[in-house]
Amino acid sequence: MHVDKRKIDYLCGITWFLLSITIGVANDTLMKFLGAEYSLAQIVCFRYGFATLFLALLGVSGKNIGSMFMRMPRLHIIRAIFLLVAMSLYCHGLHKLPIATVMSLNFVIPLFTLIFARIFLKEKIRLDSIIATIVGFGGVYYIFEPKNEEFATLAAMLLLLSSMLFAALDIINKKFVTNEGVFQMVFYTATMTFIFALPFALFRWIVPSLRDIVLFAMLGGGANLLLYCILRAFERVNVSTVAPFRYLELILATGIGFFLFNEVPSKNTIWGSLVIITSTTYIVYAGVRNK
Repeated sequence: MHVDKRKIDYLCGITWFLLSITIGVANDTLMKFLGAEYSLAQIVCFRYGFATLFLALLGVSGKNIGSMFMRMPRLHIIRAIFLLVAMSLYCHGLHKLPIATVMSLNFVIPLFTLIFARIFLKEKIRLDSIIATIVGFGGVYYIFEPKNEEFATLAAMLLLLSSMLFAALDIINKKFVTNEGVFQMVFYTATMTFIFALPFALFRWIVPSLRDIVLFAMLGGGANLLLYCILRAFERVNVSTVAPFRYLELILATGIGFFLFNEVPSKNTIWGSLVIITSTTYIVYAGVRNK
């Protein structure tokens, strides 16, 4: 029986990316919960502090000890700075706005990603990917009426900036994942982000309870798994291929908001979500068919 390697790579890449989305929503829920008590800098500091600790233990276990040496230090510094700023702005949005609103505003990432992938990676973007991304964004736009004041708030504007930075990180990850190993990419990004965040966290330091330490540890472990899944996805597929799948975050976020934060989805949210599901389902079908 003949096995089409291109289809396998496509399905594996999409699976890794969907896993990253699931982990990302879980981490967002934890950050929103912790943001009620702790500063943005302390949340980011603990998140990547625990991420660094877990990765260091994994590295010295023997199997990855040879992967502890980085070949591109400037790359890791740039990624850490981008990640620190983007994550801080994102945490601010989670604290100020409903989680579904944050997810929806975050969906401009695919549009930035498609533009950046074309400019910096010279990727050929399929027409169906472009159409699905535009249709999916239309669904997101429909969720909120144009007169919605949340789009005019400072928190919303900062979220748009964080989306641009996250899209830039996607491009950096795709461009350098073959030059620097996955372990180095994950370990040194977490380490440097922790170091850069620590001075800001000390300004408003709150001693965490044992329960919150456990939650921060879960946040750090989730950060590692999230980036690992993204890097694995980009080893298999192009950035522009997975861009439309970010819309699935809205479906998960709506459910989280309803069950944990008593946020009842509006009629616009339901219809917009259906548009997003339809466009994403088409991308899966068309992607497998054209491989």
